[in-house]
Amino acid sequence: MTDVALQVAPAGDVVVADLWTDAVPDFGGVRAVRVEPRRWWLIDAGDIAATIAGQIADSGTTIAIGGGLVRATLTGPGWRPLLMLAAVFDAEDPRFGPGNCAATILHHVPVWIVPVAADCAEVYFAASYARGLTDLWTAAIDRGIV
Repeated sequence: MTDVALQVAPAGDVVVADLWTDAVPDFGGVRAVRVEPRRWWLIDAGDIAATIAGQIADSGTTIAIGGGLVRATLTGPGWRPLLMLAAVFDAEDPRFGPGNCAATILHHVPVWIVPVAADCAEVYFAASYARGLTDLWTAAIDRGIV
């Protein structure tokens, strides 16, 4: 059975770093997820957002986006089939693992999927869609579909 935990990212928790060059700066040990070629999401970076903004001031900019996002943490061996339930998305590719990020649509909702470990992934999406996605996942788990 897959456990689905929903955690709301507080404002400032997720910080976007947009870079104007291909050089990747040192983000000070913060977990950085590359979501586009020159765009990084810095997870749990609210406390050092100003420091990072100062470090990349000549080569990019930052903005906090966490207040509008929900982070759903999917744990257990069934997280991959669960993500394919309401979408055409190949989550079973073994190359899709920690260090990757996929932007796609699940159940008519734009999402960013970030594998954290072999048995865990985080899914980020707009807070306004939280109930629809979590209701879908909870129903699938409760009915033993995954």
